[in-house]
Amino acid sequence: MNIMELTKKSAVKTSRAKRSKKEFYKYVIFMGLLLALAIAALKTFEYYHFAYKLRTDIYIALVAVIFLGLGIYLGIRFGKKQNPVNTPLRSVSLPKEMELSAREAEVLRLISAGLTNQEIADKLYLSLNTIKSHTNSIYSKLGVKRRTQAIEIAKQLQIVP
Repeated sequence: MNIMELTKKSAVKTSRAKRSKKEFYKYVIFMGLLLALAIAALKTFEYYHFAYKLRTDIYIALVAVIFLGLGIYLGIRFGKKQNPVNTPLRSVSLPKEMELSAREAEVLRLISAGLTNQEIADKLYLSLNTIKSHTNSIYSKLGVKRRTQAIEIAKQLQIVP
């Protein structure tokens, strides 16, 4: 790499940093204005409540509508984060020390066949606690929390058909 390429790369990085910083400031200003508007609306309703004897139930309803609208907006704005359960799984290659043992692979195949822990224990002539230990070990090695996630990763790794 020559000096020109390095300069271009650093210029791109700094322009991205400036752009993200600028977007952050825009966002902070927008949220500040939104909160100021909400406070002004609340104070206005409070003034009408005390000055013109606005009924308490109407005052409460107006405050509830304001917070409902704010909650819906924030939920839509920030609720678009993907749920880890629904995210597509990436191809996983396990390090040598984290590979499944033969028994764990067999338990995983039976899990993918749809058997319960008790059915697996009966089929392999093992105790239920042993099967639970194997499944917990499988989950930790694959980095998952549910049977369905373990099955998906096992299919990607071609451990199960």
